Amino acid sequence: MTAVLVFSRADVERLLPMDACIDAMAAALVDLSAGRLDQPLRTMFAPRDAAGIMAWMPAHRAGDAPLFACKLLVVVPTNPARGLDRHQGAVALFDGTTGELRAIMDASPVTAIRTAAVSAVAARHLARADAAELAIVGTGVQAERHLAAIPLVRPIRRVRVAGRTPERARAFVDRIRPPAGVAVVAAASVEAAVRGADIVVTATTSATPVVELGWLAPGTHVSAVGASRPPAHELAPETVAACATFTDRRESLEGEAGEWRMGVARGLFGRDHLRAELGEVVAGARPGRASDAEITLFRSLGLAVEDLAAAELVWRRGGGTRAPW
Repeated sequence: MTAVLVFSRADVERLLPMDACIDAMAAALVDLSAGRLDQPLRTMFAPRDAAGIMAWMPAHRAGDAPLFACKLLVVVPTNPARGLDRHQGAVALFDGTTGELRAIMDASPVTAIRTAAVSAVAARHLARADAAELAIVGTGVQAERHLAAIPLVRPIRRVRVAGRTPERARAFVDRIRPPAGVAVVAAASVEAAVRGADIVVTATTSATPVVELGWLAPGTHVSAVGASRPPAHELAPETVAACATFTDRRESLEGEAGEWRMGVARGLFGRDHLRAELGEVVAGARPGRASDAEITLFRSLGLAVEDLAAAELVWRRGGGTRAPW
């Protein structure tokens, strides 16, 4: 019987470096938009009286090296108080020809790293080339991962971080190790962090908007990565209407993004407001930023094909514990 590779959190951290993951995400998004990868919308299970919710996220790649992947994720909002990531679970890889199980790995670092890597792909293609000021709204796992990812694709020199309170922002700055050559400061408010920033990342669990349109300068690029269950929304529909909007997958945007669904329902914009999927921009099939003055928005929903690509990278780079299944 074929051995199954088991990868711990430490294994994933070692085998999924951010720069390699950024390249893997770019390739996966191109393949998705070209129809070479398949996935359904994630299935959410919210039991009564449960501490969290469970998500089921399968994906498939055909071709010469076919693979199935499935992420089972449990999201527990109270985990940060325990010193744990909200996202817990496992990613499983299966041989696409025989269906044999090939690997299992901790989903928490896979999710964290690949989400920030996708935002970096978006910044590489949608942010201005001279973007040097980054604002991060949020002080959790994704804030830390985006701090590592965005400076790999743009010449970031300063990062302003805002949390629910100034104290949370200061605690974040005190605990992280910034990339070389990057100054990280705690902002007194979200507005203070966002005004004047070239790139804004929203990575929160807020059910209501955290950034106002009037705070965004011409030419800003925004990556919105939180609030992926309607009706929660980090941005107001009016903000989306004012931006050149991109996403990782149209189906996910229309099914899972609260601000998009609200904007369409209220007649602020239609389906054609979406300029392109990110994979189409990376492939050169659709245009990205039209001018240095345009405000671009990348609405990240998080996709199963991204988990497949990240997990395959971990698997192929080796390591982990070999054990018969």
